[in-house]
Amino acid sequence: METRSSCSIIVQADEGRLQGVAVAQETPGYSGAGYVNGTENEGDWLEVDVQIQEEGFYELSVRYAVPDGYRSNALLIDGNCYGYVRSRPTEGFVTERQCSVYLEAGTHRLAMLKAWDNGVEVDCFLLSAVDTPELSRAPRKLINPKATAETVSLWNYLNSQFGSSLFTGQHTASGFTPVKEFIYIERVTGKQPAIRGFDLISYTHATETADPTPHKLLEIAENKGSIESAIEWTTVHNGIVTLTWHWYAPTGGTDKTFYTKNTDFNLPLALQPDSQEHQLLLADIDAVAAQLKKLQDANVPVLWRPLHEADGAWFWWGAFGAEPCKQLWRLLYDRLTNLHQLHNLIWVWNSHVEEWYPGEGETDIDSCDIYAPSANYGPLRKPFEQVDALAGGKKLIALGENGSIPDPDQLIASRTPWLWYMTWGEGFVLDGKSTTDEQLKKVYHHPNCITLDRLPNWRGVSQG
Repeated sequence: METRSSCSIIVQADEGRLQGVAVAQETPGYSGAGYVNGTENEGDWLEVDVQIQEEGFYELSVRYAVPDGYRSNALLIDGNCYGYVRSRPTEGFVTERQCSVYLEAGTHRLAMLKAWDNGVEVDCFLLSAVDTPELSRAPRKLINPKATAETVSLWNYLNSQFGSSLFTGQHTASGFTPVKEFIYIERVTGKQPAIRGFDLISYTHATETADPTPHKLLEIAENKGSIESAIEWTTVHNGIVTLTWHWYAPTGGTDKTFYTKNTDFNLPLALQPDSQEHQLLLADIDAVAAQLKKLQDANVPVLWRPLHEADGAWFWWGAFGAEPCKQLWRLLYDRLTNLHQLHNLIWVWNSHVEEWYPGEGETDIDSCDIYAPSANYGPLRKPFEQVDALAGGKKLIALGENGSIPDPDQLIASRTPWLWYMTWGEGFVLDGKSTTDEQLKKVYHHPNCITLDRLPNWRGVSQG
């Protein structure tokens, strides 16, 4: 008799419903009557039905091929985004595990949608029964043994909520100016997010000589006052602060020089102590340290997320590959912690790619940035599992940036315990396209979601 643990299901892609794609046979090695060629245009998709006899968790894999270039598809289950299938060229068809999914008995829909690149060539979907994913985490200490009392209290509080609560978060590009996102959220929901995100984009030397064209200076000018606003968010409103850093290249360039395409800044050269680039690099770190010191002096701990999205290579800190980026991460930690004596930082790594990971003992929280299709509130289970695997399931995991907000009910059902989400600024919350007003209300009033008014006096949370 077949048990659930031995259950295996294969669904051929060529037997599905197709929009803008077709069954093909040019690439050898497919397993059915053919495969489905890759999506090319907006609105292209492939959808198949799968029959589940017994409810439970299943491991989902996709067999696909990529003949050329870089290809990407959004992976949907019953219309909900679980992540992306992304790959560079393969040698024929390969089978790649995607993630574990919870499926009730009955018929379910698996779909691949056009993302921002052409899509992979899909041969089939495979499901096999697996055990229920584990949510618990053993208590860990911060990587900085000299962390301030307030930082340790925030750390203990975050640990106490992982697996049971989702912290609401909203990024802002503004300092003292009226914050459109927060005004909008409060008007729609009557509440405010627990975590407010700021950017240190304004505080390094290169921004002082940025392009004088008024519209190009506006973004930087709007960020002035972020440090003072961050201090107020915690000391007056009891909120939690996270900081990222769109780091303008120390040697300058054109327009927004945090982008690789706009600068010739050479990170490997800048990591050499005898180079002029190295001195400029250190000067920027020191300038930011002076701002972070203001937060420490005000007893404000920070969820500190520098060098974000490095593996994408569109920012200069990732343009030369993983090793220089990891060296820069270690340099940042050493200089901020040991030279500048900053002990109010909880270090948040931001990539799901194993090759880029600096090491289990060199991060506090691991995260990634994922933008699901607009108005899709799926749990993003695949990127969660990818980040979680970096430290072997031992760390707290956060959604560093997002567009659409994952539905808390789907997070519970799929056992995907993102610790917080951080919706990016303006359009992602104001246009009602990424997250509708009704969905925003659901999230902010959900019993498992922590909003600003639901935060306890977390600065007094002792070690449990």
